[in-house]
Amino acid sequence: MKKILVIDPGKGWGHFVSKIYAFRALSENLKSKIIFLTKESTQAEAYLKNEDFCEEIIYLKEFRGGLSKIFGNIKENLFQIQRLKNLNIDNCYIFHPSCRFAIIAHLAKIKNVYGLGYKYQNFFLKQNKRLYKSFFSKCVPNDNEAVRFVEKLFNIEKINFKPMNNSSEKKNTIIAIGIASSEKEKRWSVDNYIELIRYLLKKNYNNFLIISGKDQTNEEKNIKEKLNNSSANFIFTSKKKIFEVIPYILKCKFYVGNDTGFAHLFINYGINSHIIYGNCVPQYYSKSINIIDKDDDIERSDNSINTITLDKVIKSLQPNFT
Repeated sequence: MKKILVIDPGKGWGHFVSKIYAFRALSENLKSKIIFLTKESTQAEAYLKNEDFCEEIIYLKEFRGGLSKIFGNIKENLFQIQRLKNLNIDNCYIFHPSCRFAIIAHLAKIKNVYGLGYKYQNFFLKQNKRLYKSFFSKCVPNDNEAVRFVEKLFNIEKINFKPMNNSSEKKNTIIAIGIASSEKEKRWSVDNYIELIRYLLKKNYNNFLIISGKDQTNEEKNIKEKLNNSSANFIFTSKKKIFEVIPYILKCKFYVGNDTGFAHLFINYGINSHIIYGNCVPQYYSKSINIIDKDDDIERSDNSINTITLDKVIKSLQPNFT
C-alpha cells in the first residue's frame, strides 16, 4: 500500500470539514489510507481518527505575528521536511494554494506532488498534476476546489457525497441550535433563536444542544434566563472542545443554525441540517443541507441575514415533524 499525504491547513476548520468527502474519494480511488498534514485549529483528530480512510494526523505548529512567526515557521518547515522524508511518502496532494507546501513537498523528496496550482503555486507543479491550467485560471467558485481537483485527477464525472461514521445508539433525542459563527455578519439574532426554541417546545422537543462560540457565554446566559421557566434542557458548548461535543452531535435529530464549522460537521455525519445563510453564497454538496437564505430581491450584504424571518426558518423545519 502506498504512503499518501494530504496537505491542507484549511482556511478555517469548517472549510476543512466541508472537504472530507473529497478526501474519502481520494483514498478510495488510490486504495490507500491518508496521512493528513494540517493545522491544529482544524481539530481534525477529533472527527477523523476513527474514519477508515485516515492513517494519521500530523499538526503544523502555528505562530503569531512578528519575528517569532518568521523564525518559527522556518524552524517548523525544516522539521516537517525531515519528518516527511522519514515517512517515505509516495504521493502528496496539496489542497491549499500556498507555495510553501509545494516547496516543503519537493524538499522532502516526494516524487509525485499534486496540487491546486492556483496563481503562484502553478509554477511549482507539473501541468498534469494540478487543477488549474495556468497562473491566469479563474478560481473554482463556491469552495468546490477540492471536489473538482479529485474529479480531475481520476477523470470522475461527479463525486457523490458520503457521510462519516455516525455510530450513536441514541439518535434523534436532541435538537441542535447553532448560534455560533466566526463572523458577526453570519449570526442570526439570538432573540430569534429563543423564539424558535419556544416553538420547538410546543412541538414537544425539550433537549437542546446550543452550538456556541467561546465569546458567547453571555448569549448562553440570555437563552437560559429567558427560558428558565420552560421544560427545556440545555447543553452549552462555549467551554467545550470539538471532541467533547461530538457525542452529543451524534444524538441529534437535526441542526438549525448559522453557517459555521459545526454545521458542516453535522452535514458530514449525515444529520439533516438547516443552515441560515448571511453574507456568503450558500454551499450545497449534500442532501442533508437545507438552505435558508435571503429572498431573491434582497441584495447579499453584511446585513442580509437580518432579513430572514422566524416564519421562514420554521417553514424549512416542517419536514422534520412529519
